[in-house]
Amino acid sequence: MDVTRERVKKIIDSGANVILCSKGIDDFALKYFVEANAIAIRRVKKGDLRRIANSSGAKIVISLADFEGEEKFDSSFLGNADRVYESKVGDWDYTFFEGMKATKGQTIILRGANDYFLEEIERSLHDSLCVVKRVLESNAVVAGGGAVEVALSIFLDDFARTLGSREQLAIAEFSEAL
Repeated sequence: MDVTRERVKKIIDSGANVILCSKGIDDFALKYFVEANAIAIRRVKKGDLRRIANSSGAKIVISLADFEGEEKFDSSFLGNADRVYESKVGDWDYTFFEGMKATKGQTIILRGANDYFLEEIERSLHDSLCVVKRVLESNAVVAGGGAVEVALSIFLDDFARTLGSREQLAIAEFSEAL
């Protein structure tokens, strides 16, 4: 317990107030973190650890031991986030990290009535993001999805307003049909 207390003290003394671990954290180690007003989260997936470390500027530490065999924890290992909090979304509790210094991505949480509905939302969102990506890559937009018909309808409606005869009604109806 003394060894664990010393290790926790080294981590806290470096300035850490949120600690993520891919393995378990013993209860008395968690007690030391709570006493220091630090958040310690255990059993975080390694992929999530890497993503959070890259976004916050932190370094993943495997061991506190250095080349001389001494244990230390340097403040240069730490990352930065403006806000870390836990919130309930649906039936699950999630930990949110906001304002990280090297953020290159965002998280979108989709909610729906059933799995089929969520799959459709995910496909639509994926298609939309791919469209935005292509526009940013090519720096051009090709009109589609009825854009020609809408433009023609607006043109014909404006043209019909310039006429004063029965043809105006026919052109306006055709414009409305488009």
